[in-house]
Amino acid sequence: MKNKQKAAQYGSMFILADNPNAFKVSLSDACCREPVCCLLSCCGSGCGFSSCYARSKVLDTYYNGIADFTCCQGYIGGCCCIPSPVTCCPGSPVGLCCEGCCFPFQSMIIARVHLMDTKRIQPDPCDWQIIQCAICLQYISCILDILAIFIDALRDAAAIVDLIADLVFMSTMGCMGAQVYHETKFDIGKQVQPQPLVAYAIPVAVPVGQPRPVAQGAAYTGAPESEAMQR
Repeated sequence: MKNKQKAAQYGSMFILADNPNAFKVSLSDACCREPVCCLLSCCGSGCGFSSCYARSKVLDTYYNGIADFTCCQGYIGGCCCIPSPVTCCPGSPVGLCCEGCCFPFQSMIIARVHLMDTKRIQPDPCDWQIIQCAICLQYISCILDILAIFIDALRDAAAIVDLIADLVFMSTMGCMGAQVYHETKFDIGKQVQPQPLVAYAIPVAVPVGQPRPVAQGAAYTGAPESEAMQR
């Protein structure tokens, strides 16, 4: 049963590739297009300020603000005896701050994926590679830190990898914050009609060719960019 749920969750992420729209700016270009926002997001990445801002920015632009906040926005399910975090602190500013400050990187990614679901944005392969690189370096840093406890010769290497991993982490957070800001600022003031919030922990896989429900129950009313260009 768990394997089927995981397969459905991963399969729903691949369906994002069928979305008609694309980000207005990729992660690799975000620092040049929004340098001030990128710098501020980079500096505020460690304390969770950047994640809290990105999460609230998406909720305020396309939804009913903090009233539609749920922990992890339904993208992370429960584990064993731990219930799904979606039931924790719904509509709470304190809950949003706790999520962003305790899990800054995960919270920023949730804000980004929430935006992609809302606007039906397809993933950018380069963006995923940048994010995967940042995550991979954190894993390597953690492993080296553990090994350095028992092997003194690895302590210098662990310290160097820690520094590199932190720099890449902060840079990636800065670019994601700038990307979310750049995408949302064009939609401020548009007629967007959010639907009632319906969060789910395991995204439902949809057969190819069928319309995919927007996560958390809100629909972006803007036409796909391809259709807008034709008009």
